[in-house]
Amino acid sequence: MPTWLQPTSPAILIIIVALLLATLGWTLVWLPTHRHPRRHHAIGQQSIAVLVSIALSLMLAFVVLNQQNSWFTTWSSMGGVGDLSHSETVGDPTPTSQDPIAWQTGTPTDLQADPRSNPAFGEQSWVDPAPEGQYLTVSIPGPASGHTSSALVWLPPSYLDHPERFYPVLIGFPGLPGSINAVADGLHPDELITSLSSQGQLRESIVVIPDVFPDNVDTECVDASDGSILMETFVTRDVVGWIRTNLRADSDRAGWTTIGYSAGGFCSSMLTMRHPDIFGSSINMSGYFVAGFEGPKLREDGDTTYDLTVLAQTDPPDVDLWFYAAKDDQMAYEAWQSFNSVVQPPTSLTTELVESGGHTTQVWAAGLASGLKWLGQTQPHFAWQAA
Repeated sequence: MPTWLQPTSPAILIIIVALLLATLGWTLVWLPTHRHPRRHHAIGQQSIAVLVSIALSLMLAFVVLNQQNSWFTTWSSMGGVGDLSHSETVGDPTPTSQDPIAWQTGTPTDLQADPRSNPAFGEQSWVDPAPEGQYLTVSIPGPASGHTSSALVWLPPSYLDHPERFYPVLIGFPGLPGSINAVADGLHPDELITSLSSQGQLRESIVVIPDVFPDNVDTECVDASDGSILMETFVTRDVVGWIRTNLRADSDRAGWTTIGYSAGGFCSSMLTMRHPDIFGSSINMSGYFVAGFEGPKLREDGDTTYDLTVLAQTDPPDVDLWFYAAKDDQMAYEAWQSFNSVVQPPTSLTTELVESGGHTTQVWAAGLASGLKWLGQTQPHFAWQAA
C-alpha cells in the first residue's frame, strides 16, 4: 500500500474528514428534504446515516490520536506483534549464559528486616503468605531533588519469608502519557517474574516504579538546566537511596537494572548509561536515545548531555543494554539504527526486532517477557536461584 494511504498520513485524515462532512450533509440537509414516501424506508435511511456518521467520527478520533501517539504507522501493524526478524549484539559481547551468583545474604537493618513494621510503608493491606507477591503504594521523599512522589513497589513471593536475603532490583518507567499503574497493569512485570522464576529462568526480584512524569509533564527523566526539575537526581539519589534504606536490595550494581517503554525506554537506557556505578543493565522497549521533549524544553538546544549517541562514542560505559521494537515503529526503529551504529566496548547492546506491531502495549509486553529472559541468561545476579 502506498505511504500516503498509511494511518499516519495526512491524506487519510483528509479523506475521513471529507467523508464525515459528506455524510453529515446527507443526514442533515438532503434526507430531511427528500424523505422516502414509505415510513420504514425513511427510518432505515436515517438509521444508516446516523450509524455511518458515528463510525466515521470514531474513525476520525482514532486517526487523530494515532497520529499524535504513533501507535500504528502501517495498517499491518494493527494485526498484532509480528515474528522476530532481527537479533544481534554489538559492542562488547554479552555472554549468553553465566553461572548464577548465590543469593546475597546478611544482617538487615531494623528498617529492612520487615517492611510491615517500617513506617516508610505506611498503612498497607499486607498479604502473608503472598504466592503471587504483592504491590504496595508508597511515597518517596526527595531530599536531594526537592520532588516527593508516589511509587509502586512489588515484593516477590519469598520476600517476607527470608529476612536474611537481599534481592536484585528492577526500576521501571512508563511512557508518556502514562502512570506508575500503566507499567503494572499493562506489562505485568510481577506475573512475568513469578512465571519465569517458576520455570528456572529468572531470579525473584524487587520491582520499583516511581512517578517520573508528574501530571504527565515530559521530564525525559533529566535534570533541567535551570534546576526547576531534577528528575535524574530524584531517581538516582532519592529513589535509589530510599530503596537501599528500606528494602533488602542487592548491593552490587550488577543486581540493579532499569526497564521502560517509549519515553520510559529512554529513561531506562539514559539512567543506566549515565550511572553505571548504580545500574549494570537496561531493558528498553520502543524507546529512543536522545532526549526529545513534548512541551517545554528542559535543556538548551545543542546540549548533548542527554544524547546517548554522543556518550556511546566519547565515554562508553561498562553496561549491558537490551532493546526491543517493531520495525514498523518508525521513531523507535530509526533511533535504534543511529545508536546501534556507534555502540562500542565496553558497552554492549543486544537487539531484538519484530516485523510489525507498531508503538503498542502488545509489543512492549512481548518485549518485556523476552527482555527478562535475556536478563536471567546474561546477568549472574538475576540468573535463577531457588526461592
